[in-house]
Amino acid sequence: MAGQRARTPYQDAGPRTEDRALPAQRSRAAGAGTPGAGAEPGAPRQARTQRPGAARRRQQARRRGGVAAALSAVGLPLLGAVADELDGPGVGFLFAVGSVLGTAAAVALCGRAGRWWVLTAAPVVVLLTASGVEYLAHPEKYQGKNLGTGALRWVVGAFPVMAVAVGVALAVVVAREAAARRRAVAERRRVGRAAAPAGRGRRG
Repeated sequence: MAGQRARTPYQDAGPRTEDRALPAQRSRAAGAGTPGAGAEPGAPRQARTQRPGAARRRQQARRRGGVAAALSAVGLPLLGAVADELDGPGVGFLFAVGSVLGTAAAVALCGRAGRWWVLTAAPVVVLLTASGVEYLAHPEKYQGKNLGTGALRWVVGAFPVMAVAVGVALAVVVAREAAARRRAVAERRRVGRAAAPAGRGRRG
């Protein structure tokens, strides 16, 4: 009829649908929506599996360091105090050596955050170890009013050991910080030397 457009065969056939994608095209389209598309299939997966493993190993190393630090801070003073009591009445030289070495070893083994815990807890550990071993070895001497006298003597006797232990531990902390700074400076210099030839090559 006049006034009406002639229909083409494509319009008579109805709405046209897109051709199905080939298998290779479907795989590429599916890969485009996934993380790490365009890279090698094995590389992102290996990186994802290595990162959690490295973090887990670091956590385990920190736990082991914390356990070793605690054992050193408490175990060595205790062993020294027991050895002194077995050798003669009262804690003495072996207890002092064990306290100083134990505190220094604990500071050397633990992380940066744990160092201050060791430093603040060292006087308490030294005093409790000295007084506890002395009281358990001679409970009959510290009954009634004698307990107050004994406690005062424990504090006075343990104070030099506490001061030396904290001083040595502070020296270890300073030495570790200085060594860490030297390593950081050396690493920056190494990276700078490695980057300098590459920069000169690009300018040339």
